[in-house]
Amino acid sequence: MFLLSAKHSKGAPPHPQSLALLNDTQYACLKGPLLDTEASLLNLTECFNLLHAEATPGHRLLDSFPDCISFHPCNCSSLGDCKTHLQSLGHLCLEASSFPSTLVVVTDASVIPFRHMQAISAVHIWNLGQQVSSSKTLAGRTTVPNAELFAIRLGVSKATSMDIECIILITDSLGSTRRSVNPSVYSGQAHFLAVCSVLRSFFSQGYGYRIDF
Repeated sequence: MFLLSAKHSKGAPPHPQSLALLNDTQYACLKGPLLDTEASLLNLTECFNLLHAEATPGHRLLDSFPDCISFHPCNCSSLGDCKTHLQSLGHLCLEASSFPSTLVVVTDASVIPFRHMQAISAVHIWNLGQQVSSSKTLAGRTTVPNAELFAIRLGVSKATSMDIECIILITDSLGSTRRSVNPSVYSGQAHFLAVCSVLRSFFSQGYGYRIDF
């Protein structure tokens, strides 16, 4: 079964959720990786590096610095858990505002439904309760996960260039944060290879350097 439109079916029958079964109104309202793939499948030019040093088993970032990277997932299906998570996040940011060696980095991305327009990745950085950096960058005609990855890459690269020891990165895409430190071969590899490289240099400066997602 195929999920894309009929022109990509190769003779297979459509999946019940296939794009081929949507009417014009439904198609116009839809956005996400599936529609991004449909629009650019024949124009993909991404290259992958199977033998990059960052992807060597036993030498990956999580292998070398497992205690320097922390993830704090939130159960978004529970309103109570979301409320508790937001409260914890607020306390964490308030505490971080008292330490000059800590940066709070907030990243986000937006993919406009119109296929001819580029996605936007945004990064805002705070130190001691003051915003010290803010940027919005065109991410090209890409998927939502890759635009989120690009925003994380921009945030981490900017943060590690400053004289700090701890990065607190806040995003609504925890899946992208896990991908950003996992240099496996899949879409967006260039972004997380760059993230792994700068974080490796950052952690190598000494004990206490870390990042919390």
